[in-house]
Amino acid sequence: MMRPPGTQMSRETTVTVVGSLNVDITLRTLTLPVPGETVLASGRSSAFGGKGGNQAIAASALGGNVDLVGAVGADDEGRGYVQELMVRGVRHDGVLVQPDARTGVAVVVVDADAENFIIVDAGANATLRPDWVRQQVTKRPPGILLGQLEVPIDSLEAAAAAIDDTCTFILNPAPMALDPGRLAHLLARADILTPNRKELGQLAGRPEPTTGDEVDRCVEALSFDGTVIVTLGRDGAAVYQPGQARRNHRAPTVEALDTSGAGDAFCGALGVALSRGADLNDATGWAVEIASRATCFAGAQLRPDIVVGTPVW
Repeated sequence: MMRPPGTQMSRETTVTVVGSLNVDITLRTLTLPVPGETVLASGRSSAFGGKGGNQAIAASALGGNVDLVGAVGADDEGRGYVQELMVRGVRHDGVLVQPDARTGVAVVVVDADAENFIIVDAGANATLRPDWVRQQVTKRPPGILLGQLEVPIDSLEAAAAAIDDTCTFILNPAPMALDPGRLAHLLARADILTPNRKELGQLAGRPEPTTGDEVDRCVEALSFDGTVIVTLGRDGAAVYQPGQARRNHRAPTVEALDTSGAGDAFCGALGVALSRGADLNDATGWAVEIASRATCFAGAQLRPDIVVGTPVW
């Protein structure tokens, strides 16, 4: 297994992921449908997903010490997901099993160019309670807290309030279905923000940026004082640290099959690298490489075998 930057330099800390757990139903099509259009699927598959589960499993696959806080239903899917977390080495005692809810579901449509769109039914994810989250986060204080927007905002706020100044809070603002103003309290607590182009534009109240200059202007327009890492798909990522010039990290050229889990692989890798004491730019470059490799395989959850033998950076 490839070790992340900093593995031999620093004692590892816990990466705690607060986020969603879904069952992904993936449909493969030649093209993505437009409004009013029906297209035929060429294949169908089902797998575990959800941004929280994806990021926790990615971090564990890369050798991280990972806790997951979330919720599933007391159904076959939920029981199966908890078993999968156990097999994948993710501590799951923070996963609440809700007797009166169904496990969340995501429908993922992937076209021939590996582009996708995703529709999510939150299910049990919507029942994740702030008091449960606070209790789980304080039980094993993390060095890295990683959150996304597929669970209630007040639960993420409870997680952010439960950590101390020694913990780095990475907020992945996905999906950005909310009014950005509702994220004000979270942004005030976050240390690192990891939007993609579309999410960056939504946060900044601007059109989706397509050029480097447009990305720069969107970052400047944010009401956020921390570090911003903009994930740019096949163009890699751009790091904006306060008071420093933009740092670009190019992605390796790969033959992409499925991009649906790339952003989650990036976030999981970033969390692991930082938990090992890596420099931010080294961690970002490594995360870009992991995310790129993740697109070469179907499914949203990172497999440990796809990164064997990869150089550290």
